[in-house]
Amino acid sequence: MAHMRTKIFDAIIARLSAIPEFSGSGKVKRARTSAIRESQLPALTVTWAEHQETAEIRPCAWPNGEDGYDRRLPIDVIAHFQTEEPDIEFDRIAVLVEATLGQAIKLDGLVIELTLSESRSFIDRSTGIALGVGALTFVADYKTLAGDAEMGAAAAESN
Repeated sequence: MAHMRTKIFDAIIARLSAIPEFSGSGKVKRARTSAIRESQLPALTVTWAEHQETAEIRPCAWPNGEDGYDRRLPIDVIAHFQTEEPDIEFDRIAVLVEATLGQAIKLDGLVIELTLSESRSFIDRSTGIALGVGALTFVADYKTLAGDAEMGAAAAESN
């Protein structure tokens, strides 16, 4: 039993793990619980963005009159890296991530649309030194049955 969010995260992780540079064990993970070893850099972490997921009820949205939710899930793809030129490295990784997820805009029917909403590189504001981390925030628009958070967009279209 998996919430649509978990299915969406799993699909994104699978696609990012297929990028040759990120195909190794531990190179792409969801919500890390420990530090990344330097030998694993560059690496990606896929997690909830700083923004909350929103949901709006849509009465009688499903074929049999069931209520549904229109949802917006912000997801951060955090890039961890070590380099002498952090801005250039972040942009290089961003090209790989954006190309991969841009080719999967519907995530095989799990979402209505997955789009990039913002990118940022993290810098220590007091020193101006890059921290070797950047994030690309994507927004997954999807829908679920109000009474079943496992049933999503693909199931809705087939009903």
